[in-house]
Amino acid sequence: MSEPMDDEWACLPMMLKVEEAASVLRIARSTAYELATAYLESGGTEGLPVLRVGSVLRVPRFALLQLVTTGELVMLRTPVPA
Repeated sequence: MSEPMDDEWACLPMMLKVEEAASVLRIARSTAYELATAYLESGGTEGLPVLRVGSVLRVPRFALLQLVTTGELVMLRTPVPA
C-alpha cells in the first residue's frame, strides 16, 4: 500500500514552475526565485534545484522530493569549468 505522501508527490507534474515549488515548500515566491538564482550561481551546491528550459526555470519533481525528504541537493548538471 502506498503512503499518502507518495500519492501527493505523484500528483505533481514532473517539472514544476518555481511558483509551484514555492507553494509545496510553503515559502514566498520571491524567496523561491532567490533560492533558484543561488542554485544556478553556485553550480548546484546551494538553493532550490532548477533547470533552465529555454527562457524559463523549472524544478524537477524528483529533485524537490530529494531536498524535502533528505535535505540534500541534487546536482542537475555537471558544472562547466570557467
